[in-house]
Amino acid sequence: MATAKRRRKTSAPGQAYGYLIQVVRVLWHLLRASPGDVVAFETLGDVSVESEDGVLSEEDKSGLAHNPIADGSLALWKTFANWADARRDGTLPAGCKYLLYVAQRHEGAIVQCLSDCQTLSAAKELVAILRERLFPVTPSENESDTDDGKTLKAELRRLFSHSDDAIASIVIDFTLEKATAAPFDEVRAEIARSTSDENVDAVSERLLGWVKRQLMMQVESRLPVRVCYDDFRKQRLNVLRRIDRNQNAFPEHDTEPTREEIKEQLVDRLYVRQLSLLELDDDDIEQHVRDYIRASAARTAWSEIGYLDRNSFRKYESELTEHWRLCRMVLKSDKSEKSSITRGVELLFNCLSRTARLETIEVPSYFSRGSFHAMADEPRIGWHPDWEVLLGLEAGRANKNAD
Repeated sequence: MATAKRRRKTSAPGQAYGYLIQVVRVLWHLLRASPGDVVAFETLGDVSVESEDGVLSEEDKSGLAHNPIADGSLALWKTFANWADARRDGTLPAGCKYLLYVAQRHEGAIVQCLSDCQTLSAAKELVAILRERLFPVTPSENESDTDDGKTLKAELRRLFSHSDDAIASIVIDFTLEKATAAPFDEVRAEIARSTSDENVDAVSERLLGWVKRQLMMQVESRLPVRVCYDDFRKQRLNVLRRIDRNQNAFPEHDTEPTREEIKEQLVDRLYVRQLSLLELDDDDIEQHVRDYIRASAARTAWSEIGYLDRNSFRKYESELTEHWRLCRMVLKSDKSEKSSITRGVELLFNCLSRTARLETIEVPSYFSRGSFHAMADEPRIGWHPDWEVLLGLEAGRANKNAD
């Protein structure tokens, strides 16, 4: 029997696009911010900016599924009602600026008039006209009492429960902004003002990725989602140095691990157990632990300041893995009567002597050594010829494959 396909809601693409626009708009505002400014996500609006000049509350509309600024748009009047409620309860401060950003080139006669108001008296006059025209609504014979109609009436009722003066105080500080291009293309154009043409895409994508990571980390930590301009500026400068100005070295990061950190690693870490299979001296194992800790710390620090991203590091690890595989094949082809431990030690040092470049940039030797140990800790690689069996991993993998 044929199964009916489940029809997706037509609003879903528009909603998804709307959330993506918000992330891009966070980046847009950061690009135009000043020292001390903070750009927030879903805090005082879809996007908001806190600066010495006050607060900007922005609502973003994708306009993908419908015209969000049409005279009878539910989204339009819900936005103004939300602003009015937030202003009354103190969520939004006096003097707040209000911005409605539309990603498509839609038109709306009323919203344009609201945006064009230049004086408080003109705003009051317009609000009085709209109150008479829109609320209370006297249904005509041709007016349908649909669910959408009822919802629109409820939002108009909520908005016009506020006084004309209160609504006018929002109108006078309200701006309608229509996208001149796709939101990300607007960001690219802004970045192009200070970046060479051939690197605009790389810089734009790197900065957008950084913004996404900041937002995700704060959402996952259940913190107010806010990005400081000062942090963004450091990231932007690092990205520009790295991409647009041919950075040829990673910044120094040479913190020596403490004894406590080393001792913690010696307790049941898999890469340490792999080294122990080779019967290395304790002092030698501790040196390998230092490399692991230093590489891990450097990887985190370089990622935070934009010198290293996930894709580039994956390529780097792939090169290290391929080198390990080739070294292992060479040792397997050696028919001399070397012990398993000797073969494992040779494989270890053949790999650790490898100096691979990360995005064409040479990294410190400890970083390559520590990265090999990080892969041995997962474990993706091993040193002793029988490392999987000796560590009890072969049976577990067999059972996993059987499942």
